[in-house]
Amino acid sequence: MIDDAGRLLKLQEYVDSPSKCYPTLANGITLEGVAGAWTLGAFKEIIPANTITSDFSIYFIIIEGATLDDVYEIVLYMVETEIARVRLSIVDLAQGSVLPFLPVQTPRLTKNSQIQGKCANMAGGSEDITISLHYRVYPI
Repeated sequence: MIDDAGRLLKLQEYVDSPSKCYPTLANGITLEGVAGAWTLGAFKEIIPANTITSDFSIYFIIIEGATLDDVYEIVLYMVETEIARVRLSIVDLAQGSVLPFLPVQTPRLTKNSQIQGKCANMAGGSEDITISLHYRVYPI
């Protein structure tokens, strides 16, 4: 059994662990919207099962691109269980607006978990948004 000092050490190891990004050295994953305002699109695999081999948590969603100015809602799932939900507004995309990174806090996710996502938008068109995820792994 780990005592309080051991727990604090593990927490410190987690906080000091390097951040990681998925996908890495590749384009982000596009979540596709569907017709109908605030209707979530289909599941889209973001991180395949058996990719991250330690327990981990996601702490940022990076927005890499979007098809139109709109208000978007992004939902992340571990397999089909919701683990995070965020909303963002993109304005002046045609003028080269800076796309945001969104802080999120997921629960501790088990190693080898598949992460999927869905998106919806206010306008209700089939607008897409492209994302990547920043995460940290837990020490043993």
